[in-house]
Amino acid sequence: MTEVAYASDKHSNNMKTETHPAEAVSIRSLFGKVTSRMLLVWAILAAFSSVVVYFSATDLLWPTSFIAVMSGLISICALIPGMTLATPQFPVESKLSRQHRIQRSGLFLVGVQATMIIRVIGTVALLALCRYQMGLPVETIVLFVCGWYIALTGFEVLWLAKKASALNAVTAEVPLAASDAFVDGTDF
Repeated sequence: MTEVAYASDKHSNNMKTETHPAEAVSIRSLFGKVTSRMLLVWAILAAFSSVVVYFSATDLLWPTSFIAVMSGLISICALIPGMTLATPQFPVESKLSRQHRIQRSGLFLVGVQATMIIRVIGTVALLALCRYQMGLPVETIVLFVCGWYIALTGFEVLWLAKKASALNAVTAEVPLAASDAFVDGTDF
């Protein structure tokens, strides 16, 4: 919990400052929120797809349910590395410097990259497992596995992108410190 100070009356001559608590957004909590939302979406999609397959092709109920369960597990396992990242502690008194913001963003990107790598490897492993263990045509297996991959990855990317903007929401205005500027005066 940090304290954020702001001027309560900008037009008066005696500027009073009040402090209000502001939660520092942690990378762990961002990935945790995405994980809970992914569980909800996965459960809804799994129930919907099971009902559709039950009424359209009952003989595919077991394979599609297995693929749905395994895709959900891959999704949750892929988000675990992001939930284990600890946000570094920064001084409470000052705003985040440019280096601190870059470090936080970098940690978030490491979690996102780990998520996507685990998801791709898990999906390829699921595709190989289903191809050799189920007596279904390869096209059917690819359709279901890739369908789950696209749906769940789409939701993950959407929510991770939305949550990424919250990383710097508390410190939207960060002045450029002298140590942040490059020698030639450029600022990327």
